[in-house]
Amino acid sequence: MSRNHNEIIATPEAFVAALVGACEEFTEEVKKELEDGLETIGAESVEEVKRLAPVYEGDNKNTPKGSYKRSWTYTVTKERGKIEVNVHSKNKNYRLTHLLENGHLTRNGTTRSKAMPHIGIVNDHAEKKVDKLLEGLVNGT
Repeated sequence: MSRNHNEIIATPEAFVAALVGACEEFTEEVKKELEDGLETIGAESVEEVKRLAPVYEGDNKNTPKGSYKRSWTYTVTKERGKIEVNVHSKNKNYRLTHLLENGHLTRNGTTRSKAMPHIGIVNDHAEKKVDKLLEGLVNGT
């Protein structure tokens, strides 16, 4: 059977509408995969920082042992097409992050406490996971 060359299979408007619909569907799928992947990375990062975080071994009754370690959580913010995952220490423990990560002068002002890196390590791992997630989305895997 030969086809008449004057026959129009679809109008340009219908073709454009179908193309736009397919692109929007693909975009939503990619967006959902990205959101799910970032949320998973956030949860994994919290678990890793909890595993690496130091535990207070002192005798201050106002600071329960392990409160810093338990205080880690993450939040996901989605607005105007931007997805942001923040891993952070909640309550009053956020004040300890810089001191523990980098070390600090002790109360006597002459000696320095030992740095206990845990946040930077987790941040590096999370960045690598995000890169891998984005590569997978770009390559369609």
